[in-house]
Amino acid sequence: SHKFNFPVHKPYFQLTDEQKQLIWDGNEYFEGLTSFFAELEAKAYKIQNRVMLSRYRGKTKCKECNGKRLRKEATYIKVGSATITDLVEMPLKNLSLFFKQLELNDSDSKIAERLLKEINNRLGFLSNVGLDYLTLNRKSNTLSGGESQRINLATSLGSSLVGSMYILDEPSIGLHPKDTENLISVLKSLRDLGNTVIVVEHDEDIMKAADAIIDIGPEAGTFGGKVVASGTYDQILKSDSLTALYLNGKLAIEVPEKRRKSKYHIDILGARENNLKNIDVSFPLGVLTVVTGVSGSGKSTLVKKILFPSIQKHLTDFSDKPGQFSSMEGHFTNVKHVEFVDQNPIGRSSRSNPVTYIKA
Repeated sequence: SHKFNFPVHKPYFQLTDEQKQLIWDGNEYFEGLTSFFAELEAKAYKIQNRVMLSRYRGKTKCKECNGKRLRKEATYIKVGSATITDLVEMPLKNLSLFFKQLELNDSDSKIAERLLKEINNRLGFLSNVGLDYLTLNRKSNTLSGGESQRINLATSLGSSLVGSMYILDEPSIGLHPKDTENLISVLKSLRDLGNTVIVVEHDEDIMKAADAIIDIGPEAGTFGGKVVASGTYDQILKSDSLTALYLNGKLAIEVPEKRRKSKYHIDILGARENNLKNIDVSFPLGVLTVVTGVSGSGKSTLVKKILFPSIQKHLTDFSDKPGQFSSMEGHFTNVKHVEFVDQNPIGRSSRSNPVTYIKA
């Protein structure tokens, strides 16, 4: 720094454009950050390099296009009174209404007839699976598991295949009972097209809607692997399988008579990422708390995108950038460690197994 008389103690925003350029591009004596990150990317197979990249880099909104990801010339063209950027920012419910009410002259109507049919069909499929609140420019990595699953179903429904077999592995994971109704409706639509639908599932509503059920058991591991019951839902109820005992009410998960009370809590104020509408939420500590709601209501965003990275940043000074919220208050200093467990596989190494994963 003394060689170039560089003010190392000045905040970045107070530097001149020339000084900022020196930091990023470097010169014959100094590589610069651009070269540094390029070198890290070239060796991103090393975990320490990936950590460095995620720690010091993040996504920011482009000032030129304001996050639209299109040149301004693209917005000069309008359909009706809306540009393409206006359309992709509309909820699908409003977008579907826009195209249904779109008025075109005879010539344009003839040209756009097939396009409008495809657009309306695809929007209809997404609405049928309960996704009419999404926008088309929503990033796929911000979708919940239930939303991703239903987009795949909508794609299958839109393909109009006949005589195919669809195999779904627990599609109800992460779905609210209201969303399960939509899922069942879509599965029946696939069946009614002339397809075979096989679902690996233990959700009661889906079992009730099934034309046939195959119950594998009687238990797990070496104690399983047998067909313990098969037939319609009513026939399954009459069997003595473990599944039937819970379905007919002979066995049940007991509701606890007493609930543990919490003395401390963490407050997330002004959460407004994705579908969250500037809400304040208090998470009690030392108890079992369930965050529930219909799919797409913001559960995963609140916990995965705001609460978890905020606590992780407090503990380690390193985390993914949290979603938009005003502040975190309460007794978060009481938390000494945070662990996030999701549905991702535990390891990809050929030598990975449960013993190595639990660090035994």
